[in-house]
Amino acid sequence: MSTAIEETLKALTEFESNLDGAKAEASEAKRQMLRKAGEWAETAKGIAIAEAQKIASDTISKARKEAEKEAESIAKKGRVAVKRLEESLSKQRSKASELVEKTLLGEGS
Repeated sequence: MSTAIEETLKALTEFESNLDGAKAEASEAKRQMLRKAGEWAETAKGIAIAEAQKIASDTISKARKEAEKEAESIAKKGRVAVKRLEESLSKQRSKASELVEKTLLGEGS
């Protein structure tokens, strides 16, 4: 009977040893999985940041082009308005000169 008990104890000790080994392997696998997951998360974060920067850069570039186009349109309208004002002033200056000339020459109104 003591042989059966010894064999049982030996089997239980071996089983416990195997169980401890399996626990250690599971713990190591968990640690490696967590490390890999962290690496993947960092890679995904880098990709997401790069993509966001590209989108932001494209959006800013597009907005800048639209703003430059609008600014040129406004400047063109301003140049046209200045030209019209200068033409109007020139006409008014001519009329004023004629009026002054007539008044000085006594031609009256």
